[in-house]
Amino acid sequence: MARTDGRHEAGGQLHLRVAEEVFRAGQQVQRVLRQTKNAQRTAAESFDRSADSHDRAARSYEQLAQRGERHDDVYLEHAARHREFAREDRQIAQRLRQLAETPIRSHASA
Repeated sequence: MARTDGRHEAGGQLHLRVAEEVFRAGQQVQRVLRQTKNAQRTAAESFDRSADSHDRAARSYEQLAQRGERHDDVYLEHAARHREFAREDRQIAQRLRQLAETPIRSHASA
Protein backbone atom coordinates (compact mmCIF):
# COMPACT_ATOMS: atom_id res chain seq x y z
CA MET A 1 0.00 0.00 0.00
CA ALA A 2 1.14 3.49 -0.73
CA ARG A 3 1.56 5.98 2.05
CA THR A 4 -0.65 8.99 1.73
CA ASP A 5 0.43 11.04 4.73
CA GLY A 6 2.80 13.22 2.65
CA ARG A 7 6.02 11.85 4.10
CA HIS A 8 6.40 9.36 1.27
CA GLU A 9 5.88 12.08 -1.32
CA ALA A 10 8.35 14.40 0.40
CA GLY A 11 10.96 11.63 0.49
CA GLY A 12 10.40 10.95 -3.20
CA GLN A 13 10.88 14.64 -3.99
CA LEU A 14 14.10 14.67 -1.99
CA HIS A 15 15.43 11.66 -3.89
CA LEU A 16 14.52 13.33 -7.17
CA ARG A 17 16.31 16.56 -6.18
CA VAL A 18 19.38 14.65 -5.04
CA ALA A 19 19.43 12.68 -8.29
CA GLU A 20 19.19 15.93 -10.29
CA GLU A 21 22.06 17.47 -8.30
CA VAL A 22 24.21 14.39 -8.81
CA PHE A 23 23.47 14.48 -12.53
CA ARG A 24 24.39 18.20 -12.76
CA ALA A 25 27.59 17.61 -10.77
CA GLY A 26 28.52 14.79 -13.14
CA GLN A 27 27.98 17.06 -16.12
CA GLN A 28 30.15 19.73 -14.54
CA VAL A 29 32.92 17.22 -13.85
CA GLN A 30 32.82 16.07 -17.48
CA ARG A 31 33.01 19.69 -18.68
CA VAL A 32 36.01 20.39 -16.43
CA LEU A 33 37.73 17.22 -17.64
CA ARG A 34 37.24 18.25 -21.29
CA GLN A 35 38.64 21.70 -20.52
CA THR A 36 41.62 20.13 -18.74
CA LYS A 37 42.35 17.83 -21.68
CA ASN A 38 42.14 20.78 -24.09
CA ALA A 39 44.49 22.81 -21.88
CA GLN A 40 46.95 19.90 -21.84
CA ARG A 41 46.92 19.72 -25.65
CA THR A 42 47.39 23.48 -25.94
CA ALA A 43 50.28 23.41 -23.47
CA ALA A 44 51.89 20.54 -25.41
CA GLU A 45 51.75 22.61 -28.59
CA SER A 46 53.35 25.52 -26.76
CA PHE A 47 56.18 23.31 -25.51
CA ASP A 48 56.71 22.04 -29.07
CA ARG A 49 57.04 25.62 -30.30
CA SER A 50 59.47 26.36 -27.49
CA ALA A 51 61.54 23.30 -28.43
CA ASP A 52 61.64 24.46 -32.05
CA SER A 53 62.83 27.86 -30.89
CA HIS A 54 65.58 26.29 -28.79
CA ASP A 55 66.65 24.19 -31.79
CA ARG A 56 66.91 27.33 -33.93
CA ALA A 57 69.00 29.03 -31.25
CA ALA A 58 71.27 25.98 -31.00
CA ARG A 59 71.77 25.94 -34.78
CA SER A 60 72.66 29.63 -34.71
CA TYR A 61 75.28 29.09 -32.01
CA GLU A 62 76.67 26.08 -33.88
CA GLN A 63 76.98 28.16 -37.03
CA LEU A 64 78.84 30.84 -35.13
CA ALA A 65 81.22 28.22 -33.75
CA GLN A 66 81.79 26.77 -37.24
CA ARG A 67 82.77 30.20 -38.56
CA GLY A 68 85.76 30.08 -36.28
CA GLU A 69 84.83 33.08 -34.19
CA ARG A 70 86.91 33.71 -31.08
CA HIS A 71 84.33 32.25 -28.68
CA ASP A 72 83.89 28.80 -30.28
CA ASP A 73 83.67 26.95 -26.94
CA VAL A 74 81.21 29.43 -25.51
CA TYR A 75 79.00 29.14 -28.59
CA LEU A 76 79.10 25.36 -28.45
CA GLU A 77 78.17 25.44 -24.75
CA HIS A 78 75.22 27.69 -25.54
CA ALA A 79 74.19 25.37 -28.37
CA ALA A 80 74.36 22.34 -26.08
CA ARG A 81 72.23 24.06 -23.45
CA HIS A 82 69.61 25.00 -26.03
CA ARG A 83 69.58 21.41 -27.34
CA GLU A 84 68.97 20.21 -23.79
CA PHE A 85 66.16 22.74 -23.30
CA ALA A 86 64.60 21.56 -26.58
CA ARG A 87 64.84 17.92 -25.47
CA GLU A 88 63.19 18.71 -22.13
CA ASP A 89 60.42 20.72 -23.78
CA ARG A 90 59.67 17.85 -26.16
CA GLN A 91 59.51 15.40 -23.26
CA ILE A 92 57.07 17.65 -21.42
CA ALA A 93 54.97 18.05 -24.58
CA GLN A 94 54.87 14.28 -25.04
CA ARG A 95 53.82 13.75 -21.42
CA LEU A 96 51.07 16.37 -21.71
CA ARG A 97 49.75 14.69 -24.85
CA GLN A 98 49.73 11.32 -23.07
CA LEU A 99 47.79 12.85 -20.19
CA ALA A 100 45.34 14.45 -22.60
CA GLU A 101 44.71 11.12 -24.32
CA THR A 102 44.48 9.02 -21.16
CA PRO A 103 40.88 8.21 -20.26
CA ILE A 104 39.83 9.27 -16.78
CA ARG A 105 38.86 6.31 -14.65
CA SER A 106 36.06 6.75 -12.20
CA HIS A 107 36.69 5.93 -8.55
CA ALA A 108 34.05 3.23 -8.78
CA SER A 109 36.10 1.29 -11.34
CA ALA A 110 39.49 1.94 -9.73
